[in-house]
Amino acid sequence: MTRTDRRSMLFALGSAAVAAGAAPSPGAAAPATPAATAGNAGAGASAATIRPVALDDAALMRTFMKLRGATDERLTIGWMDAVNYAFVDGETWPMYRLLAATFQTFRRSSDTLYQSRTLEVAHFVDIRTGALLQKLTMPVTGTVVDVPAYRAGPSDGKVALRLDETRDFGMASETAQGASFFRRGKAIAQQLVSEPQLEDGMFRVREDLNTRVLPAEPGQRGFFYREWTIWRGDWKALQDPAVHCVSTDVIYSAATAWRPWMKMGNAPGNTLQNGLGGKVERVEDLPPEVLRLTRQVHPDLVADPLGVLAGKKA
Repeated sequence: MTRTDRRSMLFALGSAAVAAGAAPSPGAAAPATPAATAGNAGAGASAATIRPVALDDAALMRTFMKLRGATDERLTIGWMDAVNYAFVDGETWPMYRLLAATFQTFRRSSDTLYQSRTLEVAHFVDIRTGALLQKLTMPVTGTVVDVPAYRAGPSDGKVALRLDETRDFGMASETAQGASFFRRGKAIAQQLVSEPQLEDGMFRVREDLNTRVLPAEPGQRGFFYREWTIWRGDWKALQDPAVHCVSTDVIYSAATAWRPWMKMGNAPGNTLQNGLGGKVERVEDLPPEVLRLTRQVHPDLVADPLGVLAGKKA
């Protein structure tokens, strides 16, 4: 989730379609059919079950962190299954399937701020075959590029309800293969947690992340990462003071600048990602494909995730 390829612009592997029926002529009464009546009643009942939840900042932060990770310092692993697209002038090209995992611990600093320690890996696989990509033909330019393995961290960060900060961004040099994914520079970042809602015993909340990096090297193109995430979990468990970590469903969307490894130069456009995810507490509980690929590419992380996260060298 550091904020990388682990996240991606339409929700739930496809946007929701909204059906609009034809309106009757002004003054004309349209006859109500049984199907229409049942449909309207169902829609009304469904809408009535969705309601905002009034939480003060401390309660919202505590509830959000039980979904995002945990309110104690245990290891949690967020995972994501998404599709990455090239997006140029309103047209999209599917590029690859993104299978990612973020190993993370959180430490409470205050009622509304947690310090994070994270390490993220992402696997870029062929959408049809599921095989790890070694080469990729970029849309528009037709350039054939090498596809590097992605691993970012361990990194320290912050999680807050509202955050607006400027900081040095050095992951290009701190992370293996970092220069293939990031440019060094000054990062302007915002985070917002909002819209807590309750529906049929399930709580959901929205997280918005926005990072723009102004490159340190003159003449280099800037970088941006814009993410929207919906976190969802059981309300009763979230409100139990004895529970520190709750199972979560994740709906994820992001828009990102071209990565350096894509060799798009100053070509117009960007990438879009959209997918679904969740969270586990043990490596062996990751989705089978994510676990298999992580074991294949990053065996040290599977063998000793807490040690690697703490900075232990293999």
